[in-house]
Amino acid sequence: MLILGIDPGTATTGFGLVNLNGKGNEVVDWGLIETDKKLLKETRLDFIFEETLRLIKKHKPDVFVFEKIFFATNAKTVIAVGQAQGVMLLAASKAKVKVEEYAPGTVKKMITGNGRANKKEVQQHLRKILGSRVKSEAHKKTHFDNAADALAVALTHAFKIGEGVKEIV
Repeated sequence: MLILGIDPGTATTGFGLVNLNGKGNEVVDWGLIETDKKLLKETRLDFIFEETLRLIKKHKPDVFVFEKIFFATNAKTVIAVGQAQGVMLLAASKAKVKVEEYAPGTVKKMITGNGRANKKEVQQHLRKILGSRVKSEAHKKTHFDNAADALAVALTHAFKIGEGVKEIV
């Protein structure tokens, strides 16, 4: 099963593609969809939509997984993230890819064992699970933390359906 995890945002969207191959969690691809903050919002959203479609067409995932939007204190940010998530959901729908969502606490609990873990703890556990498979020359300049949430949500789905491996094999 090929799982495309997404951490949506209008400036930077993280993505992580994990293949469950019976031997472990194979990291197929991960990275960012970045938009220019100087562009109009609708232009940025269109770019996110097109890049999401490109990712789906390139990799043909079986499922598209998001972390549910958690409302904090900044409504403006939540609205922007919701808009990015909306165009990505549209891309998944157009490509007829199944969509799943998980609460942030569920993702943290599945990855670290603690539903209140901070971002750094999630990243540390993610590296333990995925090992060197998240490092490559192609991503040398990419900050891992931008795609870590996407990989974490993809692995959460793998663990939830009982097919993911919680250790490096």
